[in-house]
Amino acid sequence: MPGWLDWLRGDGAEQGGGQRTESFPSSSRNKSLSMPEDASGLRGAMLDFVGLSNETPFYMLQVYRFMRDAIPDISDAVWTWKRLCQTGFDVAIAEPSSELAEQRALRLLKELDRRVNSGDGGMEGLLEVFYTSLFTYGAAAFEIVLTQSRESIFDVVPVDVWTVRFRREKSGLQPYQIQDGKEVRLPKDRFVYVGLDRDGTNPYGRSMLRSIPFVVKIQQRLIEDMAKATHNAGWAKLHVQYAPDGKRRGETQESYESRIGKNFEQLRSRLNDLETDQNLVTYDNVAVDLIKGDQRSQLFYENHKAIEEQVITGTHLMPILLGRNYGTTETYGTAQFEIINRHVESVNRCVKTFLERLYNFELALMWGSAEARVRMRSNRTVDVLKEANARGQEIANAVALRDEGFLTQEAAGVELGVS
Repeated sequence: MPGWLDWLRGDGAEQGGGQRTESFPSSSRNKSLSMPEDASGLRGAMLDFVGLSNETPFYMLQVYRFMRDAIPDISDAVWTWKRLCQTGFDVAIAEPSSELAEQRALRLLKELDRRVNSGDGGMEGLLEVFYTSLFTYGAAAFEIVLTQSRESIFDVVPVDVWTVRFRREKSGLQPYQIQDGKEVRLPKDRFVYVGLDRDGTNPYGRSMLRSIPFVVKIQQRLIEDMAKATHNAGWAKLHVQYAPDGKRRGETQESYESRIGKNFEQLRSRLNDLETDQNLVTYDNVAVDLIKGDQRSQLFYENHKAIEEQVITGTHLMPILLGRNYGTTETYGTAQFEIINRHVESVNRCVKTFLERLYNFELALMWGSAEARVRMRSNRTVDVLKEANARGQEIANAVALRDEGFLTQEAAGVELGVS
């Protein structure tokens, strides 16, 4: 019996009472037995594009963009996330083959920073597009364009995420772009796709706006209703009551109804044409009352506040960052800001990986060897003095451990994050 069939049956015992051994097919040593979620069904998924998580339609990506541009709370959330993550970064050259190679590497990276994004804002402009796309669609995509001599990077251009599709092929995930209804195969080695909150084997990122379209629909409907109700409640109105006189002697029912209708229309016409500084003069069968705007609209504000909190939560923000603080102490707002900074550091680790891949791609093409390492800066805490004191204590502790022989100079530098 073939060995692979023994392994499949789980019958690895040798005949004659020998010890039980396991035999694995040679292909299992370099290939996983599990399969991607999108390939587990019997619907020819290997020939189709991989879909978004939970069978979300691709047109939702454009819906996210519309929500970002049209809904104030979402626009503010994306804007806030972008500015929080734009902390800046520092580039260092590690393991250069020579001092000349280090100088050449720094010069090449500086020139690359000015050249990317078609020169429109350089690297800073490219990261602006990166963060906008990341917090809108949950992903950002770029294509590295080489010079004709293929000796350096000519440009790095953003790719519209909503047009990107992936297909599982023998060589792995292959990116495509939909252009005028046609599939265009993208260069796998020069295509950079960064997905945020990827779900299992799904290659696409997950937008932070995915959980709030229904809530936003309720919010906008509530605002529309609140605007109508507020208008009615805020302005006084005239309530005119017309009491028609009785029938005249010999007047038919039709004539009576016609006469009353004409009187009513005449009264309504005069009221519509009444200017602000004019008075109304009528017979005593017309009563005029003033309805003041005394209806309460507090319930609308409370309802809208509840829906608004769902939008804030759905965009992973804290109320303090959108100008809403429900606590009475500074500690409450500080705690929220610290949590947000943890989110920023997590997102910027993706940016660090992207920048290092880009920079090292450029350095791999130059004469000599060098490696670029990126360090993302962090936002300052609310209490700068407290942070400085804590940092000073950390340095003092590391120096004391080094002097006592518990740490080497290099280990102390690692402990402090400076090497």
